[in-house]
Amino acid sequence: MSGISTEIIEATLKATNYDYDITAYPWSISFSRAKREQNTCIYSLGRIPDRESLFEWVGHIISSTISLYSLASKQILITNLNDAKKYKTAVIRDDVTHHFLLSKGFIENENLYVMDNYDSLLKLLETPNRNIDLVVLNDDLIYNRVKSTEAASKYKNVYNMQELTLNFHFACSLNTEKNIVKDLKETMKELEKKAPLPPLEKNGVLPW
Repeated sequence: MSGISTEIIEATLKATNYDYDITAYPWSISFSRAKREQNTCIYSLGRIPDRESLFEWVGHIISSTISLYSLASKQILITNLNDAKKYKTAVIRDDVTHHFLLSKGFIENENLYVMDNYDSLLKLLETPNRNIDLVVLNDDLIYNRVKSTEAASKYKNVYNMQELTLNFHFACSLNTEKNIVKDLKETMKELEKKAPLPPLEKNGVLPW
């Protein structure tokens, strides 16, 4: 697994001298494991009130906005979330955006569809028989996942979800040893002092 946020996490772990393994899973699996397994951490996790008591929060990675994206070739105009309910929107299962849209009256398998990874979201837009009109993505993430200007030009941001500007963090399970959490927090703070944190790349789970 590669990417700027992975480099940040690896630098933190290397500086603490803990043995570690970084593995990518579908988001719902990563989230579940990081909630319940001992000495297991996750990134990049949006820090919201509903999650505050579920994790040990190690350090901030980036603040980022969330938007609805469509194919650039589609004539889709959205001025509010109610407009989006007329279309079929795909999200990542158990992601904060999934729960947010449910709270706003979107209905699964009617105008809201859940997927397990970000690559699947973008592919859905280009799969005619799936009839997905919109996907919900972190604005920084899409530019890091779509590697070329030509590829990125296939998609357009049709609505910024200002209510969902998120702070993304590195977090660990409540079952993680306290000394590990303490060391990671202190190390991440020291690294942040030395250099500003760059844009976020992708999610992952770290089982020790």
